[in-house]
Amino acid sequence: MRSALLLTMMLPLLGTGTQEPLETKLVVSQGGKEIGREEFTLRPTRARGLPGSTIIAAARYPSTGPTTRLAATLERTPDSALAKFQLDVESEGAVTVILAAGSGARLIVRTVARGSESGRELPGGPDVVLLDDQVFSLYMPVAELATPAGRTLTAIFPRSGRRATITARRESGTAGGASRVSLAGDIAGTLATDAKGRLERLELPARNTIVTRAGAE
Repeated sequence: MRSALLLTMMLPLLGTGTQEPLETKLVVSQGGKEIGREEFTLRPTRARGLPGSTIIAAARYPSTGPTTRLAATLERTPDSALAKFQLDVESEGAVTVILAAGSGARLIVRTVARGSESGRELPGGPDVVLLDDQVFSLYMPVAELATPAGRTLTAIFPRSGRRATITARRESGTAGGASRVSLAGDIAGTLATDAKGRLERLELPARNTIVTRAGAE
C-alpha cells in the first residue's frame, strides 16, 4: 500500500520535463540510425536556490511514437557530491521510479514500481557519478570531474544496478571554457561539452552509439 501511494505521488513527475522548455536537444544514434531524442536543462543552482547544480532531462525512445519515456533530475552540491537523484521510466504502460540520495559516504537507492518497493545502500562520495543507458546528459558531471592527469570515477547505473570504473581525462587544447574528455576503463569513448558545461557530443564505440546536438552536422 505504501509503495502504491508513493508511486501515485511520483507519476506526475514524468511530465515535469515538458512543463517548461528544456533548452538543449540531443539526437541519439546507434549504428548510424536515430533511435531516440533527449532534451535537458543545466541549472547553476539546486532546488529552492541552494548552491550546486541541477540537470533536468527528458528522453524518448524511439523518437516518434515512443514506447519508452524517461524523466531525470540530478542535483549535486558545490563539491560535486550527489544531493538528489530521481529517474522516472514509463515503458509499455508501467512506471518505475528510482530515487537516490547521498548520505555521507553512502548512497541510498530506492526503486518503486506499482505493487513493489526495494532499497539498497552503495558506497558514495565525490568520485561517484550516476548514469543511465538512455539519459546521456547525466554524463555532464563526468566532464566536470575530469582532470588533465585523468581522474578515476565510479559510475553507478541505478536502474540496472550496474557499476563501472571510468578514467576521465580532460584533453589539452580546449578553449573558451569548452571541454573535451576521453573516457577509458569499463566505459570508453569521448565526451565534449560547451563553455557552459552542456553536453555537445558523446561517442561510445562499444555500444556503437553517438549522441549529438540536434541540428549539428
